[in-house]
Amino acid sequence: VLEEFATRTTMHGVPKVIKAKSSLARIFWALVCVCAGAMFCLQMTEVLTRYFSYPKKVTVEVVPTQVPFPSISICNMRNLDVYILNTLNAIEILFISEYMSLVAKYAPLWYQYQMDLPEVFQEVFSRTTFSANIRHDIIASAAVQLEGFVVNCHYAGHRCNRTRDFLRFFDPYYFNCFTYQAPEADDLDDSLSEGIENGWSAILLSGSGMLDKNSEIRMLPGLHEWRSAVSASEGVRVVIHPPHTKPFPFAEGYDVPPGFSASFGIRPRRNIRIGPPHGNCSNNNPFEIGNTRYRLMACQKMCMQKHIITECDCADIGLPILPDQKVKLCRNDDEMPIECQYNATNNCLDMLMALHNRIQCVRTVKARLTKNATAMERCQCFPPCDEVAYDVSYSLSKWPASGYEGDSAFYDVFGIEKFAERFNRSDTQGKFQLFKKYFTVDRRAETMKDFARLNIYIADSNVVKTQESADYTRNQVVSDIGGQLGLWVGISIITLAEVLELMLDIL
Repeated sequence: VLEEFATRTTMHGVPKVIKAKSSLARIFWALVCVCAGAMFCLQMTEVLTRYFSYPKKVTVEVVPTQVPFPSISICNMRNLDVYILNTLNAIEILFISEYMSLVAKYAPLWYQYQMDLPEVFQEVFSRTTFSANIRHDIIASAAVQLEGFVVNCHYAGHRCNRTRDFLRFFDPYYFNCFTYQAPEADDLDDSLSEGIENGWSAILLSGSGMLDKNSEIRMLPGLHEWRSAVSASEGVRVVIHPPHTKPFPFAEGYDVPPGFSASFGIRPRRNIRIGPPHGNCSNNNPFEIGNTRYRLMACQKMCMQKHIITECDCADIGLPILPDQKVKLCRNDDEMPIECQYNATNNCLDMLMALHNRIQCVRTVKARLTKNATAMERCQCFPPCDEVAYDVSYSLSKWPASGYEGDSAFYDVFGIEKFAERFNRSDTQGKFQLFKKYFTVDRRAETMKDFARLNIYIADSNVVKTQESADYTRNQVVSDIGGQLGLWVGISIITLAEVLELMLDIL
């Protein structure tokens, strides 16, 4: 049966070996078949090696497609309400009571050791430490409020709805921040058009931290930080991020000073990535983070939080809180004995240093993880599979202009918008009187230096689309294997059918 198969098979070379009339010819054809088979095995190995390396290709194209307008998060760098800042010693509210209690707790230690331990008190008297020790709702009640921050706002020529379009969130450094989420494109047909007039524009009260000028130096521990890289600044912190994602104002964004108009031209990019086995991407946060969309930065920060909890036995207030988190915050102070409010004993100093050591532990873990990519990879944080990102160009111009244009801006804020008048209520009468005192027509040029204007718009509606795809597919593998079989050993589908027939005959 085998000899008959060898003589009539369509497999090239084998019949030649059987039908050869001389031994020399039989040896020649046998060598040809062996060499061809070896070459086929070599080529087959290369084909399979390439396929199982799962190569991918990247295509880049510019397409005129619709993308969502980004979310815009804004924070006032003067994090307390202007009225609170100007009347700290004159009004009784829960925040001031909690604030003074926290300062008093460390006052004896500060007076005795401030020159010897400046770095320690820099951490203890910081905004983030105060955020960890005073309830967030208490801080939020004394922080910048939306109605006193956003004078007016327009998107695509339509007036914003402050109640519907803005969402407040708490940041441990900036306190109250606000995210503007644009309406869906279907609601505003021209919302994705290019140009400033079709974007988002707002006037914000960004300055006015201390309207009352003090004849003496006044320090507010925890509110004024004397060595922080971002302290003693005023203006607006702006973060432009994908819709429905969590912003991180302290880690990303731009600073806009008061008295200026800032223009942000955005160019959307869409990144479509391929998942395993060709690449690594994800649409889910392994740590979960509420109802926000997946974002690589959020996942990495939660991964960092996980390492901090493991190594420091506490959590960092500057990072997202993990679900079911049971440990205390690293900046939570310990319950200090009552004697520490009167005497700087060694026991009180030890408790102060314990707080400082926890904070230093956080810094050490962050520094190590930043340098160690392998540790971060274990958290399975991968880029989103389908992501819209925004390239931003940022420019500043003096605003408002002097002369009648400045008068026009003043009239817009206080005449048309009636910014001061919106506080003429019984519960905000103090702020209303403060604004009436300082925001006057005689001081209009000086007044407008406390405001800033933001213009955020699409500079180019053509989207740069970057898409990953498999570079070597199964169909290509089958095609290449078939080609190698035909080239080197002359095997086709018909030959395989002959082999199947042979097996049936043998059985």
